[in-house]
Amino acid sequence: MRSLRRINSSRANGARSRGPITPEGKQRSSANALRHGLLAKCLVMENESSECFDELVTEHQERFAPADGVEFAMVEVMVAAKWRMRRAWAIENCLMEKAIRNQPPGDEAARIAAARSHLAASPELNLLHRYQARLHRSYQGALDNLLLLRELDLPNQPNPISE
Repeated sequence: MRSLRRINSSRANGARSRGPITPEGKQRSSANALRHGLLAKCLVMENESSECFDELVTEHQERFAPADGVEFAMVEVMVAAKWRMRRAWAIENCLMEKAIRNQPPGDEAARIAAARSHLAASPELNLLHRYQARLHRSYQGALDNLLLLRELDLPNQPNPISE
């Protein structure tokens, strides 16, 4: 628990702050909370292809043909989760390639195994796998809900409360 003195000191320091002044500082400050993009509010990051994202949206819309806004919202959740899973896979590939490059020359299978062991002991890969599992559950949950909603066919059912 923080002391009252520390709380007051933090408030006083915060009150003196005027934040970033230059456009560059403001731009840099706007990305302070962004580390890896897996939980980014903006789905398509600057270095990613918006055309590929649009293609993913189109594929899901054509496959699931949402009938209304509720179904479309579920498809949106699925697309967002899939896009972020792809990003996580790309990050994992980069981590693995870097770990392999850091291994001494020799048998390629042994280098890959050593790199994998090194990554498995690191917090980065464990965190990435937790995000991947969460994104997979999000995708699967939205798909399950979409299929359940279609199975129930609620709009054609009479309302039991109004009878």
